[in-house]
Amino acid sequence: MKTLQKLVEHTLFPLYLFVFALGLFSFGSWDTSIFILDEAKNAGCAREMLENNSWLVPSFNSVLRTDKPPLHYFFMMLSYSVFGVNPFAARLFSAVFGALTILVSFQYIRRFCDLPTAFWTAFVLLSSIHLAIQFHLAVPDPYLVFFFTWSLLAFFSAFKTGRNRELVFMYVAMACGILSKGPVAILLPGLIFLLFLIFSRNFTWKAIRSLRPLWGLAIVLGITFPWFFLNGLQTDWEWTRGFFLKHNLHRFSYTMEGHDGFFLVPLLYVFLGLLPFAVFLPQAIVYAFKKRENDFVLFALIAAISIVAFFSVSQTKLPNYTVPAYPFGAFFIALFITQKLREFKSLRTSYVVLLFFGILLPIGGFISIKFDSSLAPVKESYAWLLAFPILLVLAWFFRKQVQKMLLITGFSGIVTALIFVGVLAPKLSHQNPVLQSLDLLKDREVAYFEKFNPAYPFYLEKTIHPLEKEEIGAFFQEYPDGILISTRKRIQQANLGPEYEIIYEGKDLFESPTTVLIALKKLAD
Repeated sequence: MKTLQKLVEHTLFPLYLFVFALGLFSFGSWDTSIFILDEAKNAGCAREMLENNSWLVPSFNSVLRTDKPPLHYFFMMLSYSVFGVNPFAARLFSAVFGALTILVSFQYIRRFCDLPTAFWTAFVLLSSIHLAIQFHLAVPDPYLVFFFTWSLLAFFSAFKTGRNRELVFMYVAMACGILSKGPVAILLPGLIFLLFLIFSRNFTWKAIRSLRPLWGLAIVLGITFPWFFLNGLQTDWEWTRGFFLKHNLHRFSYTMEGHDGFFLVPLLYVFLGLLPFAVFLPQAIVYAFKKRENDFVLFALIAAISIVAFFSVSQTKLPNYTVPAYPFGAFFIALFITQKLREFKSLRTSYVVLLFFGILLPIGGFISIKFDSSLAPVKESYAWLLAFPILLVLAWFFRKQVQKMLLITGFSGIVTALIFVGVLAPKLSHQNPVLQSLDLLKDREVAYFEKFNPAYPFYLEKTIHPLEKEEIGAFFQEYPDGILISTRKRIQQANLGPEYEIIYEGKDLFESPTTVLIALKKLAD
C-alpha cells in the first residue's frame, strides 16, 4: 500500500484523479444512443437552440420548453459545435462536471480534514454505481451536483478562513446552480448555511456580515438576471411562469408524472446510490455524530440531513434529487473507514450485507427480463453482472488486510458501473425503437399523433409536427409516402380506417408505451 500512498501524495494526483473520473464518466457514451426520455428532450432542445442560433428561448420540437434553465443547453451547444450533434457530445459536459465534483470534494476535504479521508471520499464516490450512471446522462443534474457541492464547500472554507476568494466561488457556484436547475441551488444551500450557523453557535450579525450577502446578491443577480429577464421579454413571460410555477412550486407541492413515494424514499435513494460502500453508512453516520464537535463534520451532517429532509417533504421524488447528498455521505464513510483500516471485526456484519446485495444484483437483472420483454435480446450480457459478487467474494479473502479489501470492494463498483455503461447500455440502446426505425423515415414527411418518442427529433434533426385525428387523412393525401408516429395505445383508441397499416412496432425502453409507425397500405405493400 506504500505505492498507493505515494501516488495520493504526489503533486499531480488531483490531475490524475480528474482524468480517471472523466474517463469513467464518459466511457461508453459514444456507443449508447439517446433513448431515455429526459436525455432525448434535453439533448434535442440544445440541438434546436444551436440550429436556430437561439440562446434565450429553449424549445423542443419547436415548442417552448419550460422544464429547465439554460446552462446545460449552452454546454451541449458548445459540444455540438465541436463534435457534431451526437450522443457523445450531448453527454460530454455531464462527465466533465461529474469529474469536477470528485475533484472539488477531494481538494476541500483534504484541506478541512486530511489526505486519507479526502482520498477515501473520492474513492467512495468513484465506486458509486448510480453516480457513474448519473454522470453519463445528458441532463442538468450533473451540473447542479457540481455547483451545489462547490457552493457548500466554498461556504465552509470562507467561514473558516475569511477569504473573499471563497465567497466569490460560493456565490458564482450558486448562480451557476440556479442556471442549471433553478432556485433550489440557492434556497437549499441558504437553509444549510443558516442551520450550520445556528448549531455551531455562530449565528451573529458579525458572522452574517462576514458573508457579504449584499455583495453576493449582486454577483448572483449579475450572472442570472440578464438571461431570465431577456428570456421573459422574448417569451412574454410564458417560460418564467411555466418554469417557476409548474416545474418548481407545483413539482414540490404536488406529485408530477407519477413520481411519488413514501416519506423515507429519498433516504433509501441515498443508500442505494452509494453502493457498494453504502453498507457502512449507518455505522459511519453514528461515528460522525460522535465527532460532530468538529465543525466540518457538523456542517456535513447538516448538509446531508437537510438535503434528504427537503426532498422527503417534496411531493415529487426522484433518485437524482438526492445526489447532492452523495459527497457528504461519502465523507462520512471515508471518516469511518479510515479509523477501521486495521480492524475488520467492526466491518464484518456490514460486509456480509454487501455480499447479499452483490448476489441480488445479477439475479435482479435476469428477473427484470420477465417484466420487460424489450430487455430480452441482451439477456446473455447480464452474465457480466456476476463480476460484482465475484469481486466482493474476492475482497472477502483479503479481510485480514482491510485496506486491500476495501480497495477491491470499490473496484467492484467501478467495474460494475463500466459494465452498465460500456456493455449493457450500448446493447440495450440498439433495441431503441427510434434507431431501429430511422431507415423507414429517411427522405419522407413525418408527423405524429398525440404522443411520440422524443428521441425522433434529435436523430431526424427536424421538427415533427403534431396532427389531430381529423387531419390524418389530409396529411396522407398530401404526402402519400408519409409516416405517422404514435403509440399503439393511441392508435387503437383512434380506430383508424383499413387504408392504414402499422409498418413498424417496438416497445420504448424503460417506458410503458410501444412506438408504432403508420403508413398507407400501398407503401407497406
